[in-house]
Amino acid sequence: MATTYRIRYTIIPPGVGPDDYEPSDLPPAREDLFDFPDGLSEVTVINGKVSRMGPPLGIVYAAVAGRLEPGAHPAILGMELVEDEAAES
Repeated sequence: MATTYRIRYTIIPPGVGPDDYEPSDLPPAREDLFDFPDGLSEVTVINGKVSRMGPPLGIVYAAVAGRLEPGAHPAILGMELVEDEAAES
C-alpha cells in the first residue's frame, strides 16, 4: 500500500545556483500528489495523540525532481498527508 501526500513546491531552473536568484524570481508554486510506500512514514504517539512523520526529505526531493526537466531542482514549500476519504466513512 501507499500513502498519498500533497506536496507544494517551486522550481529552480537548470543552471541556476542558490545565490543566482531571488525567491520572487522563481515560477509560481505548484501542487501535486505523490504516493510513497507506507514503510517510509513513521508513526509515533506524542501525549496520547498519533503523529505521522512523512517520508524522508531526500526521497521527497527525488520524487519531485523526477517530474521536472533534467537539471531543474525542486524547492519544497510544504507537504501534507491526503486523508483517505473512504476510510473516514
